[in-house]
Amino acid sequence: MRRFWGDTGTLYGLATILLIAPFFVFRDVPLYDLPNRLARLQILFGETPAAAVQYYAATWKLVPNLAVEGWVGVFHFAMSVDVAVRLFLAATVAQLFWGTIALHKALFGGRGRSRFALAAALFAYNGPLLFGFINLSFGLGMVLWAMAAWIRWRDEPWALLLFAPIGCLILLAHVFAFAVYALVICAYELGAARQRRRRQRRREWLALLHLVVPIALYAFGMRHAAGSGLAYVSPPLKLVQLAGAIGFYNPLFDMLSLMVILLGVTTAAHRLEFAREMTLPLAALVVAYIALPHQIGSATFVDYRLPPVIALFLCGSLTWRESRRRLHAEIFIVVLFGLRWLLTVGQFHAWQADYAQYRVAFAQLPPGAKLLPLTRDPNEIDPAAHPPLAHVDALAVGERGALVPDLFAGPNYELLDYRAPYRELATQNPTASLAPQFDYVLLIRPDELSAAQVPRYREVARGRTFVLGQIMR
Repeated sequence: MRRFWGDTGTLYGLATILLIAPFFVFRDVPLYDLPNRLARLQILFGETPAAAVQYYAATWKLVPNLAVEGWVGVFHFAMSVDVAVRLFLAATVAQLFWGTIALHKALFGGRGRSRFALAAALFAYNGPLLFGFINLSFGLGMVLWAMAAWIRWRDEPWALLLFAPIGCLILLAHVFAFAVYALVICAYELGAARQRRRRQRRREWLALLHLVVPIALYAFGMRHAAGSGLAYVSPPLKLVQLAGAIGFYNPLFDMLSLMVILLGVTTAAHRLEFAREMTLPLAALVVAYIALPHQIGSATFVDYRLPPVIALFLCGSLTWRESRRRLHAEIFIVVLFGLRWLLTVGQFHAWQADYAQYRVAFAQLPPGAKLLPLTRDPNEIDPAAHPPLAHVDALAVGERGALVPDLFAGPNYELLDYRAPYRELATQNPTASLAPQFDYVLLIRPDELSAAQVPRYREVARGRTFVLGQIMR
């Protein structure tokens, strides 16, 4: 047992296996937005039934939200879109974990053997990832690696040539990830400027000019979301959103877990060493979280994306003061990670039967069916509603080539569009008033729907959480 705890590679390797395993064990990976994303990828890369072609068309262009599209574009020649997406999800959580370890090593060097970065495993299945912000999560993993590289190599004469393409790749993955990248390295340089001689300072500020390249690419070469207006959440909700650092589906358990972690860090604070050069980057992230609105134009959950970033950067910036390892602290992390992992895997397993019922029901649809999904309130996001079913109708797109009105398609920053005859049907808030334009209706959690929200239909199939019916004219 002591030999196991002394082997850093074994411990990190086991944590990595546990983190990526759920993406390959289950038929359906129940991330909130994933069915929608998967359906779009299947359309873009030609894996939907032929009937889907009459409804949807690819509109290829450069947008700052292409991580999974680029990944699947490379790998779909050798495997199915479904397998490529699973590999992408595995790479995403592995990046979040190992990127934090790389940052820790860059900050502490040989003293990084304390393995404090193991705590990053607690934040790999964070709220934004489970919500389905997979491009963002992949991009944030890239930011952790890039920050570690910046600390090591920013003094090199070739730093400008190295980090300009890195910045562009992060921007292509997700624009918010690039904003985080620019913020943390600028704050890092600002904090370290006083400790350097003038000549060094000039060279390193010159290296920061690499940010001009991705900024110019974004401004002049990319389509991006338009819209105006800001929406803020209340301070109490801002506080509750901190639980997103550690999860999404179990708000109470997530908040309690976060409190336990904070209590543990507070108790052990006198034994911890903080990398002082990370003071300004972390402070900048905290200030950004407080100041950011919840919605900017068409972009939602903007502030919600930062708590896991803060947590992962903090994990990478702390180590033990003593040279000897703190086994009891590592055991605390492993036990808490094990509990959270078991809960997540247990829920994923329990929800498989529900998704299987949808797949059986959709098999009864004719190819190219027009399917209208209805819920009590399409704008309501309840993380405690299990399983997550917000975009479950998108499964019918991949399996039957169905037309659904709520794919993320149409705006100029999307790679997918509805064909001209069907654009007027596109909406993220489908209602029964659209029933004359559709053939079938999917009532999700029908017990919550009022009579006015349901069109006349003939039942075709029924499951624990839905009714599928043929609309009666």
